[in-house]
Amino acid sequence: MKKDIYALVDCDNFYVSCERLFRPELQNKPVLVLSNNDGCIVSRSNEVKKLGIQMGTPYFKAYDLIKQHNISVFSSNYTLYADISNRIVKTLKKFSPNIEVYSIDEAFLTLKLSHSNYTEYGKDMRERILHDVGIPTTIGIAYSKTLCKVATKIAKKNPQYEGVLSLLDIEGNDKYLEMVEVDDIWGVGRKYSVWLKSIGINSAKQLKYANRNTIRGKMTVQGLRTVLELNNIPCIPLETHTPDKKSITSSKSFGKKTDSLEDIQKALSIDVARAGEKLRSQNTVAGEISIFILTDPFKSEHY
Repeated sequence: MKKDIYALVDCDNFYVSCERLFRPELQNKPVLVLSNNDGCIVSRSNEVKKLGIQMGTPYFKAYDLIKQHNISVFSSNYTLYADISNRIVKTLKKFSPNIEVYSIDEAFLTLKLSHSNYTEYGKDMRERILHDVGIPTTIGIAYSKTLCKVATKIAKKNPQYEGVLSLLDIEGNDKYLEMVEVDDIWGVGRKYSVWLKSIGINSAKQLKYANRNTIRGKMTVQGLRTVLELNNIPCIPLETHTPDKKSITSSKSFGKKTDSLEDIQKALSIDVARAGEKLRSQNTVAGEISIFILTDPFKSEHY
C-alpha cells in the first residue's frame, strides 16, 4: 500500500511578511510586529533575529535596540493576517483538496499524485503562493507530519535548500535528524526535552532510535507517536475539519492605563459580543463564562 506524502507549508515571519506586502520598501530591512496590546514582540524579520532580539521580548526591553537600528515597528492587525492566511489556503487547494489549517501561518496537506521530483513540486507550490499572495514560505515534505516539521526547521536555517526540503529518501534521513535538537521537535515540550537530555538523547536522530518502551513509560503514548513518526510511520492524521473549540477567549488590552469603569464596561461588552460570535459560528453553547482583568505585568506600580 502506497504511503501518503505530507507537506507542511510554513509562512516565513508571517506577520512581518504581511506588513511588507503593503510596504515593499521594507524588504531586507529590520521589521517587527507587536502583540495586540503592543506589549511584546510576536513576529521578527530575519534582520531583527540577527540582532539577537528574541520572540516574546517585552517592547520596552528592546526599545533601545529598536531605536539604534531604526527597526520599523507595527501593531498587530489580525483581521488582515487572517484574510491573507485564507488566500494562501485557497491557493493550496489548487495542489491538494486535503488540507489541515494548523495555524494562521501553517498548513499541512497530502500529496497523493505521483511525481518524479517532489522537491521541484514543493518549489512550484512555493512560487505559486509567492505569485498569487506575495508571502514567502518554507515547505517540508515527508511521510509523517513530525518529519515535515523537522524539514521546515532545517530549511529555514539553511538557504541552500531554497525554501523546500524533502525527507522522502528514508535511507538518507538520519543526517538531517542529527541537525535538529530535541528542543525543536514538534510535540516535545520543555519538560520532556530536559528529561531526554538527562538520559543522553539530544537530537532527533537519537530519539528516533531510542527505546520505545522507555519513551512511552515517561512521555506516554504521545511520545511514542513522535518516535514512530520520526521512523516514517505516520501516527498523526490530517485533520481536514477543524474541531470545535472547547474554550473561547476574547480579550484586548488598552493602549494606555485607565481607571474608568465606563471604559472597562465598554471593552468588556465588545469582548463578550466577539466571543458570542465565535460560539455561534461553531453552533455550540457555553457552559460557563469567566471574566478577568489584569494590570500591566511589566509595570511595578499598581492602579
